[in-house]
Amino acid sequence: MPPKTKDNDKMKQKSLMAFFSKDSSASAGQKSGIKTPARNRPGLKKATSSSSMGSSASVVLTPSSPLDPKTPNITRLDLHVPSSSVPPSSASSRVASSPPTDTVDMIMTSEGEELEQSGLKKTHGKRKVIIDDSDEEDAPIKPIARRRKTSNYRSPSPTEFPQGRAKKPRLSKVPALTDDDETEDRNEEVTTSFSQRLTQFKKAPEKKKARKYRSDDDDFLAPDDEEEDSDVVETRSIKKPKKGKTQGQPKILAPSKNNASRNASSGFFLTAAERREQDMKDDKKAAETPYSFLTDVRDKDGKRPGEEGYDPRTLYVPNAAWKEFTPFEKQFWEIKQNHYDTFVHPKILFFQKGKFFELYEDDARIGHQDFDLKLTTRVKMSMVGVPEMSINFWAAYVFIWFLSVDDSPKFSLQRYKVGRVEQSETALGAEMRMAANKSKGKASEDKGKDKIVRRELNKVYTNGTLVDPELLTDDQAGHCIAIIESASPDNSADGNQFGICVLDCSTSQFNLSAFRDDVCRTQLETLMRQVRAKELVFKKGNLSVSTTRLLKSVLPATCLWTGLRDVEGFTYENTLNELKTLYPADGNETDMEEEGQHGQLPSSVPDSIREIGSSKEAIQALGSMIWYLRQLNIDKDILSMRNFNVYDPMKRGEGLILDGQTLSHIEVLQNNEGTEEGTLLKLLGRCVTPFGKRLFRIWLCIPLREISAINARLDAVQDILNNPTFEAEFEEVAKGLPDLERIVSRIHARNCKVKDFLKVLSAFKKLNRGMNKLADASEGFESKTILGLLRNAPDLLPNIKNVESMYQSPEKDTDELVPQKGKDETYDEIMAEIEGLEKEFNESLKAFEKKLGINLAYWHSAQGNKEIYLIEVPASSSSNMPGDWTISSRTKAKKRYTVGSLQKKVRQLKEARENRSAAIKAFKFRLYSEFDADRAIWLRVIRVFSELDCLVGLAKSSTAIGEPSCRPEFIEGDEAWLDFEELRHPTLCLSTNLRNFIPNDVKLGGDVGKIALLTGPNMAGKSTTVQIMRMTATGVIMAQLGMLVPASRARLCPVDAIITRMGAYDNMFSNASTFKVELDECCKILRNGTPKSLVILDELGRGTSTFDGMAIAGAVLHQLATHTLPLSFFATHYGTLTDDFAYHPNIRNMHMSTMVDDEKKDLVFLFKLVEGVAESSFGTHVANIAGVPLEVVERAELISKNFAQQFKQRLQKKQKEDASSRLPLFAQADFSYLFKLATGQLKLPDDSVRRREVIMRLKQTARHYLKAVA
Repeated sequence: MPPKTKDNDKMKQKSLMAFFSKDSSASAGQKSGIKTPARNRPGLKKATSSSSMGSSASVVLTPSSPLDPKTPNITRLDLHVPSSSVPPSSASSRVASSPPTDTVDMIMTSEGEELEQSGLKKTHGKRKVIIDDSDEEDAPIKPIARRRKTSNYRSPSPTEFPQGRAKKPRLSKVPALTDDDETEDRNEEVTTSFSQRLTQFKKAPEKKKARKYRSDDDDFLAPDDEEEDSDVVETRSIKKPKKGKTQGQPKILAPSKNNASRNASSGFFLTAAERREQDMKDDKKAAETPYSFLTDVRDKDGKRPGEEGYDPRTLYVPNAAWKEFTPFEKQFWEIKQNHYDTFVHPKILFFQKGKFFELYEDDARIGHQDFDLKLTTRVKMSMVGVPEMSINFWAAYVFIWFLSVDDSPKFSLQRYKVGRVEQSETALGAEMRMAANKSKGKASEDKGKDKIVRRELNKVYTNGTLVDPELLTDDQAGHCIAIIESASPDNSADGNQFGICVLDCSTSQFNLSAFRDDVCRTQLETLMRQVRAKELVFKKGNLSVSTTRLLKSVLPATCLWTGLRDVEGFTYENTLNELKTLYPADGNETDMEEEGQHGQLPSSVPDSIREIGSSKEAIQALGSMIWYLRQLNIDKDILSMRNFNVYDPMKRGEGLILDGQTLSHIEVLQNNEGTEEGTLLKLLGRCVTPFGKRLFRIWLCIPLREISAINARLDAVQDILNNPTFEAEFEEVAKGLPDLERIVSRIHARNCKVKDFLKVLSAFKKLNRGMNKLADASEGFESKTILGLLRNAPDLLPNIKNVESMYQSPEKDTDELVPQKGKDETYDEIMAEIEGLEKEFNESLKAFEKKLGINLAYWHSAQGNKEIYLIEVPASSSSNMPGDWTISSRTKAKKRYTVGSLQKKVRQLKEARENRSAAIKAFKFRLYSEFDADRAIWLRVIRVFSELDCLVGLAKSSTAIGEPSCRPEFIEGDEAWLDFEELRHPTLCLSTNLRNFIPNDVKLGGDVGKIALLTGPNMAGKSTTVQIMRMTATGVIMAQLGMLVPASRARLCPVDAIITRMGAYDNMFSNASTFKVELDECCKILRNGTPKSLVILDELGRGTSTFDGMAIAGAVLHQLATHTLPLSFFATHYGTLTDDFAYHPNIRNMHMSTMVDDEKKDLVFLFKLVEGVAESSFGTHVANIAGVPLEVVERAELISKNFAQQFKQRLQKKQKEDASSRLPLFAQADFSYLFKLATGQLKLPDDSVRRREVIMRLKQTARHYLKAVA
């Protein structure tokens, strides 16, 4: 018959149980009681007897027959018949004749302790009946722990109990049951009992731990002896023991909780395939379940996000979780818990796993969601990975510089910190470490942690702390800045004290600054514009609102803001203690030398720190920087360089001051779009070397002021221009030089590749030869500037020879430095051991060839020490090989064998090679230390050559500006003046698009007024006039920088500062309108201007009403012309100012020449600066040019004429009615000032130069006005 449709699983299993529960006695018409099945085990002898079982239990063994199913025999316990129904001999014979069971994988113990404890004797080839009739039959069976190496199996045999122990009654009184109830209960009990016993034959599941290590870290685990033995025992099949030897009792695996509960509730068992599938589902579900401590995130103090004091950088991992972690998970979370950083700027940790760097958990999800890396699940942890060769790409171009792979804008606001956790040893090294510890008797508390390959957090990359050359693609420095602000004593906005620490991590250079700033934060803005801020470290709640607004407006959008909590960073006292620890005093030195002057710092601390030690803000800023570098794990490498300087952003009295707004308005370093296109740095920066480019940026920010220094630099530039061959020789030397300044810093930090180190030595050789040659060529120069500079450089050959004598000449493309013989005893000993082993291998090969009579050869894997000294045999001659030879691999022509007798030597050779690698690494660091001992010499040579590079760059720029160009002439004096003839702007000189540029003559001071009052049309009077003002400021900068000027003649007295107020713009970050910004900048001009300053003011007062604007512009102009007395350009559209100051001898009226066509309402701009007052601003003409409708323009022109006529009539009427109105208000102010000076109400300025200038200008003003009236 065809098979019927199957019923549900429950019915099927029930019928199967009923079939299994039948016995021979029941079929013969004998009624038996309820029986419980006993478990049979292969390889065990029966050890039960009627006497040991007691009189209350009986064992019924069902005989085997060929028709019975091949399942374990069922032993039943009769609860109703107190005596045994079958004699022991019968049971024994049935066991002996029972067929073998299906193949069952069982885990064997190594020593068989349980069998010895239970008193059972082991045999082979037979099964043993174990009667499960213990007192605790109903107790739940405890599952065996996965990682436990010994079994917890307890033999249920009655012989297990101690002899003297009283047994509990095995049977209890059972209430009377009806036949139906009895039958139903019997069937149910038999079914449940059989299912529970059958689960004991379940195949031992693969250990989770082993699977984790295999998938996660198998190649990086060093197995100990116990684990190796356990693995062998667990995976091999059960073999028949030899005679005279005992065999361990098999472990009985209890069902897992899930399986046990599932079997007990459903009443049926699963097949092996179904169980494997169920186990896979359970494993997958467990892997997808997140860690419990990630669902409820807390910091190390147990505080949740949003609670006061929550630290987003740390993560709380409960103790219970540590106990469940695998060794790698424990290693991962030990590092990650201190570098969690989930808010604002997440910190992503790359873990090295062999040839890959991998991200886990939240980091992996970021890599998957934001950067489209493939997400996988490894055990319980989500993971993405990138190859080791591309780690720098992902770290730099994606995670740090926020660039997307597909150029989409979604990554533009992402800012990440990247950490690298690298392997500090190989798998073989880990094994050797464990063996060494074991031989020394050092026992580890955590064997799993000790066994796994060690990994350490190498460093953490942020945008402002990059040091690796692969990440530094810009030759200019990128700075990390720490800032501390303290309020002024009177809590006013003016006079706040600042402490700044500026760090260039690529060169390990610290610049410390402390100053008291004004309300406009002039010095702070200047400093921030001079440096290239990549990251700002500040204390949360420390910065004032004004400072924060300024920083947001000045710093670039890509700057990383890192806020520290109150408990983070170091206080002033803690910083002093840290400095004493970092730079400990010598034993002969007194504890506190110069205690009061240098803030209790010993002389072992760098001088620059001791010099600024009295400033608490500067020291605290340094403390914040030290603390932050320590979190990034780069503090020791950078601080040990001892490269500290005191930095003054304004450098008053030392050079030409270009404050922050001047740098911005003149576009010295950046244009208004935030790039370098069209800036002075881009136009004049023609240095070749990276360190020369960084030095030139400093020169450009602070040009010279002393005439002697300027002339010395001009002499050097002129000598280079007069000797073109010198420039060619310099180019030959500078060509191909690496960034020596940065590499020297990396050598000190032991973070330099061998090829870079060799490149540095080669570069210094080239520098030494080239500088000597250049010095010889400069001996014929008119000035001795270049010769003195080059002769000041030290000779490097002795230092280079000293370093090169320590190592052998490396081979091409090598990545290791081998010490010379006798330079490293450890290395020599290891090499002697390796040579001896290799000699023994060669002798063994010859012996094998002689024995086998064939030609043999060794074969080595290309992957290091993975497979070495395999014997390669021709395929045709490999028929009769020795018994300990095992085929490892084969090709069509060859077979490769692993020789058992050589494996001990192979292991010794591998360990010797590992020791060799360690010795070479130690020697490399010793070599770097020897090089670093002469660091001051290397840096001095770099400094000399960078200065020469800047001088050559100035000469190149002087040539590039074309003709006419001239050498500026400087004249000493107490007040500034300047005289340029045919001056041009360098941007237009170097532009290929503008061929016809109209030069202009500019003269201020001297025999003419120091202030030029510029008027004229909007387009000619604003854009072009501003260009004239910028051109003049640029000419002064170029002249005092020490290069030729794009003019036919240039004479000037050095200027001490250039202060500007240009353009119309607001500052929403500073909560300032356009007019407020104008007045802020004007305030700085009036406060900081001197008779030797150059001031540029563009259309002051236009942001308010006409009368207020005119009043403010007139008052400021009067103050500049009478009291401040700087060189000035004052551009305005207030034509009445020309009339009001017509009497003033210090003010010259000038305008841009223009041709006007009234009929066509058109303007022709002549772009020529001429004397006199402009006829009009011609606003309606500009409106017509802009395309405003003609009827609107005509109406506006009519209103303008009427307004001008009415204003003139009112002014004339007022002058007739009031005699005092005939005298301008500004002239009245001058006479009032003189009267107050005479009466003692006012005092003259303290500065002698300004005092003399004020009195002289007032006298000239009075004489000039009286002459005009007369």
